[in-house]
Amino acid sequence: MSFMAGLKEKAIQGKDGAERMAKSTKLKGEVMLLQQKITTIKKDFGKEVYAAMVAGDRAKTEALFLGTKSQVEALEAQIAQKNQQIEELKVPGAAVPSGSGVVGYVPPPPGPPPSQPQLPSGWKKATTPEGKEYYYHETTGETSWSVPVS
Repeated sequence: MSFMAGLKEKAIQGKDGAERMAKSTKLKGEVMLLQQKITTIKKDFGKEVYAAMVAGDRAKTEALFLGTKSQVEALEAQIAQKNQQIEELKVPGAAVPSGSGVVGYVPPPPGPPPSQPQLPSGWKKATTPEGKEYYYHETTGETSWSVPVS
């Protein structure tokens, strides 16, 4: 892998990690809001059911309970869904491409490396400090910028 390809791969990994962290943080905030909403619903239920119980209105007490239970269960289902999404985002490559709407997206792997030419016997490939590739013969010391032929 060339130096630039390595940098590009690191940049892609960094972007993926940042996207996963941002999405996870957003989902965690949404979970906290849903939990606060459940707490508020339960507090309101307590006030309302108390009045119904003092009045001895069993039907109203039961209706309040069933309505509150339904609301809480719906919010808990949303929390479970968001927690599942948070878990999926822990996997590298699981960040969703912008606008795709698909959770758990894993990008395809990079293409195969270019095929390497078969070098004649005694020849080796090397790279200059500037990154340019060249070829040299181990025995004769001959060098070439192009791939040597037999």
